[in-house]
Amino acid sequence: MWKALRTLLAISVFGGCLLLFCDRSEGRQFAESLSWLAELQCVPALLAGSLVLVGCLFLTTLLLGRVYCSIVCPLGILQDVCSSLRRKRCYTYRPGRPVLRALCLGIFLAGLVLGIPVVSGLLEPYSAFGRIAAALVEPVSVLAHNGLEWLMRQFGSLALAPQPLVFHGWAALLAALATLGVIAFLAMKNGRSWCNSVCPVGTVLGFLASHALIRPRIDGTRCLHCGKCAMVCKAGCIDAERAFVDPSRCVACLNCADICAQKALRFLPGKTESEAKAGRRAALAGLAGLLLSPLQSPLASESKDERDIPALRHKERRHHTVPVLPPGALGLEHFTAHCTGCQLCVAACPHDVLRSYDHGTGMLQPSMSFEYGFCHLACVSCGKVCPTDAIMALRPEEKSSIQVGRAVVNPKLCVVTTDKVTCTACQRSCPSGAISLVGTGELKQPAVDTEKCLGCGACEYICPSRPVAAIQIEGNLQHRRI
Repeated sequence: MWKALRTLLAISVFGGCLLLFCDRSEGRQFAESLSWLAELQCVPALLAGSLVLVGCLFLTTLLLGRVYCSIVCPLGILQDVCSSLRRKRCYTYRPGRPVLRALCLGIFLAGLVLGIPVVSGLLEPYSAFGRIAAALVEPVSVLAHNGLEWLMRQFGSLALAPQPLVFHGWAALLAALATLGVIAFLAMKNGRSWCNSVCPVGTVLGFLASHALIRPRIDGTRCLHCGKCAMVCKAGCIDAERAFVDPSRCVACLNCADICAQKALRFLPGKTESEAKAGRRAALAGLAGLLLSPLQSPLASESKDERDIPALRHKERRHHTVPVLPPGALGLEHFTAHCTGCQLCVAACPHDVLRSYDHGTGMLQPSMSFEYGFCHLACVSCGKVCPTDAIMALRPEEKSSIQVGRAVVNPKLCVVTTDKVTCTACQRSCPSGAISLVGTGELKQPAVDTEKCLGCGACEYICPSRPVAAIQIEGNLQHRRI
């Protein structure tokens, strides 16, 4: 019964996390309602300063062992999915690798301390899963959605609208492919090798699990040393010959207890001497993980929907001198220090503004680009789903007073100059009234009041100039209130 409950919970969490990145509903409503799943993840919770949540996670591990890795962590569940594809699912006991675990944890902590998010982001499990889902799974969901939309249109139904298939950049794609390839290879070969040898969260929780109250124990008076428990242990932590289970690597999948006909392997309170030695060997690596210091907690937020301006195609993507970051990011320094590049905000953005193009941000960290839409004043989706406070949650009325950048006009590219026609697109689309038309006669050029401009990108998005917009947004290093 307990194994079935664990499996059901794991499937539910995994499906919910996938929906976070692949939601195709109007306004990404399902993604916003499931954003709490991202906030449950260990490192995002630490970075967001969710002390109560982190405390509950550590207490749960001290009580029940690494149930987080088995039920809550989507990357851990993905390893189980990959290992299930193995034809002959027969595992063996493998000694722990404390040196490798300590080294990976040290690299992860160094990346955080030194402000190198690409290092910590590649090892952090939730961010790794987010890149896989956003770069590989989300495009498949778009193609499926568009296929269904085409089929319905053949029967005269316009209930669905086509979705743009957007490329998020080579860095995100290659990182996702490499991560999935390594994890799938290790999982199909040795089960939870990534969890117990590479993952920094697994190392920290392993240290706590070695002191757990309830842990797997083998009753020597009942055990026949048949080895069946070791053969189904995805963590490779059961030594059937010595009747020993390493609690620091056990992820509480309950496969061993389910297969033991003698009921010799049970989850009981207590601690054997061999388990105590294994826990002490993991102490040095685990204690380093407890030095992670939390930051601020997110604010409450509300959101509204509003209609998009019809999309204009074939606009060339441009490189911003300073990246344009969404309101709530506070500025480039704060954003790059907190963002793990999990891609959840990219997937949740209902207007397809956020992209992982690496325009001045860290590798895999997103910024705003305006080929497909602009940042609507009533939309606060990215702040609602960000689990690390890299993008702080805002209310729409707070967002409307934050300047993330300012528009810059290139008169030589404006259609008023190139085509000798009247154009008022940028003026009419500006939600803050920052753009006016100046000049003599009918052909007037746009001028920007930088004290009113919010940097939302509506003008750049709607500008008919091709292949590059005549009015473009340059980001602010530090966001300011206007």
